[in-house]
Amino acid sequence: MSAWKYKRIMPEVIVAKLRLLGPKDMVDLASRNLQSISSTLTKTPYQKEISEIPAKQPSSVSLESAFLRNFIRTCKGIMDHSPKDIRSLLSAVLMKFEANNVKAILRTKRAEISVDEAMGYITPAGRLDEAGCRKILGSSKSVNDVVELMSDVEYGSVLKEALGDYEGGVLLPFEVALDKYVYGKIWRAAGKLRVLDKKIARTVLGIEIDSINIKVILRCRATGISEDQVRGYLIPVSEVFGEKEFEDAIEATDMKSSIKSFLAAAKLAMARDYQYILSDVLREYEASESLSHLEMVLDSGLLKTSLRMLKRYTPYFNIGLILTFLNLKWFEIKNLRAIVRGVEEKIPPDKIRRLLVLPG
Repeated sequence: MSAWKYKRIMPEVIVAKLRLLGPKDMVDLASRNLQSISSTLTKTPYQKEISEIPAKQPSSVSLESAFLRNFIRTCKGIMDHSPKDIRSLLSAVLMKFEANNVKAILRTKRAEISVDEAMGYITPAGRLDEAGCRKILGSSKSVNDVVELMSDVEYGSVLKEALGDYEGGVLLPFEVALDKYVYGKIWRAAGKLRVLDKKIARTVLGIEIDSINIKVILRCRATGISEDQVRGYLIPVSEVFGEKEFEDAIEATDMKSSIKSFLAAAKLAMARDYQYILSDVLREYEASESLSHLEMVLDSGLLKTSLRMLKRYTPYFNIGLILTFLNLKWFEIKNLRAIVRGVEEKIPPDKIRRLLVLPG
């Protein structure tokens, strides 16, 4: 597809990318208090959402909500100015946030908290606006009621199918079912792009999906969940790992063997970006044997891959810049959320900084 289709949106994305907070800005914010963080962010693209926070002392919940609203507004702005096929992909990507709202509704209902308190953990997005979320929360007394009330929305049938596996208050069956559904739609939308765009999108999005699957396998190994359950939790789309590769990782004798199994499969498939990430994961496991550290390495790998895509295809206008920017923006928000939570809980700044996933 001609690069001309990007002529309207690319200048906007380039400017937005230049306005992202730098690593030094993030490090500095980790040593501030919430009022200072809020004040500083009014001079950034978060100004609109920060100004909507009530005048009282900002909290981590109100700031996190502002960050997420900003991300959704940013995505919609790019989507509105994008050509049709890119708009379809970004529309599918935004479904992740709708699904996150469904997960949040289920969690808050299981926790039996008030509607107003629950809304502090929910950022209305897409078809799940504030009125709709409040209606579901106010009209339900249990998780089962939520599933019933959502029967007329797109995710209703997905939740009903998962209801049979819901037991003991564990929401994982619902969360896995939602992820499978949403990422399946994202994958299919990426598959409809033209040659170069499709290659780039499926590399970046494929690593995101495979990272989720790898995390699931490693978490399940760490908690002793059965192999049959693990298989049911995986998102069944990948351009690098097939059924055999996942089976080998699931059946491996220990966590290190699972990582080595994935790395060997990536080498066999000549998937360079996967090799870089999994080599880092293996080194981190050998150094720390910490699952949380491994998950941070996987997140960092996604960020590094996005930046490599940008450099690799920089002579051309393509979807790489859009996906790279959105990933950078999303990690910026994840970092800001880690900072405000850490500051509110009075975690020392040096420990907060170790939780940040920064480019470079």
